[in-house]
Amino acid sequence: MDQNITLTEDEKDCLQELMNVAYGSATAAITEILDAFAKLSIPKIQIINAQNLKSYLSKELNLNEEHLVALQQINGVLSGENMFVIDKKSAKNMAYKFGLSEEEINEEEICDITLEITNILSSSTISKLAEDIETCVSFSAPTIRIINSIDELNNIFISQYEKVIIISTKLEFIDLNIDGELFILTTDNSILYIKEKLNKILDEL
Repeated sequence: MDQNITLTEDEKDCLQELMNVAYGSATAAITEILDAFAKLSIPKIQIINAQNLKSYLSKELNLNEEHLVALQQINGVLSGENMFVIDKKSAKNMAYKFGLSEEEINEEEICDITLEITNILSSSTISKLAEDIETCVSFSAPTIRIINSIDELNNIFISQYEKVIIISTKLEFIDLNIDGELFILTTDNSILYIKEKLNKILDEL
């Protein structure tokens, strides 16, 4: 693997545009389910060494309180992992929007709802991206855990790779005090495949 692999500015702009379209379908799906306006911020895209992922996330996330972390593996030529991170208070507010009362809300319910949102984000965003770059993907069942610090985030999957493309965005429901972060992590050969397809799209413009 070329340790100096990068995305040019044109490639980043192209990928960002593809992700904006993909996020549009995800936002619509979540808005319909929760009956509240959802917003996904403009994605940030960069390539880092996989060994630096934990330090990168520690800077991006405020983990001074309990957070739920849902992980879903992406399988295919476009392989990697979706990671949805949400603080416990925001996750509880999502449970209210799903119609649960204070008495009905417990840790299991909060985890189930977070997994449901992760499924929606994964299927909407990655499936659309895969379609646009002419490939197919499948998803493994998502997993979830509650963490109190970045040191508890032991991502075995990422340890197998050298480079990671990080596509990150913030999920907000402005009126509901719900705030989460979505990270799409694609690695090694997927980076080369994405570059190839982005350049094909750029050549056709």
